[in-house]
Amino acid sequence: MQVKEYEGQERALARRGFLGSAVVLGAGAAIGTTLSFPSTGMSLLAAGRTDLVHDELIRQLTENVRALRGARPGEAARSVAATLRLLAAHYQASGVDTDVQKRLRAAIAREGREGVLRWEGDATMRAAEARRFGMADLALPREPFDRQARDRALSGMLSNGVTPALRDTAEALERLAPQLDRRGVSVVAARQSGCPDLTAQLLALEWIAITSCLINAILCAGFQGMYWGLKAAIYMAGC
Repeated sequence: MQVKEYEGQERALARRGFLGSAVVLGAGAAIGTTLSFPSTGMSLLAAGRTDLVHDELIRQLTENVRALRGARPGEAARSVAATLRLLAAHYQASGVDTDVQKRLRAAIAREGREGVLRWEGDATMRAAEARRFGMADLALPREPFDRQARDRALSGMLSNGVTPALRDTAEALERLAPQLDRRGVSVVAARQSGCPDLTAQLLALEWIAITSCLINAILCAGFQGMYWGLKAAIYMAGC
């Protein structure tokens, strides 16, 4: 499947409230399987309904993540952070946390905790999301497989849902913003002093983004934007 075809399909799936996606299990040697999850009737994702607030937040998120590569990356990082906080509030009010928790528990019951921890996103999907957020030409690498980081992220999702990840990412972006402000007046040749260490957070966020896409396609853009926003900000800040 080509990248353009994937992007078109994703938009169509979101409009129809389609739930489910193909997942690939395994770290290294992959085993393909398909999971499907029944709809829980969540108001945000009800079939045939348009969520204009969600659409606008995703538009802003996409625009702001792309702006991280512009002339004012610090300002863009703060804008991404603000949008992520609004998206978290919208998801929380719409019952997304509860819905994701139910779907995760169903997946664990079916695949086992270890199987869920080894979910990997499709390479075509990753390429499409990198393109959506203006990162395709940077060829930023995947995060290395880290079972402990994923296990902690899964435990957090089962306990508190996914919206805390959006707020934590917003906080991290605001911590990076001063570094990005300085980038405009100095050449970044190496890791800058004062850079926050966000390695563990990035490891968890990539898996949370993959998981969110796989269990509910409509959530994909928001959580991919969260991941790509932080990853791009770290790269652009020279951290």
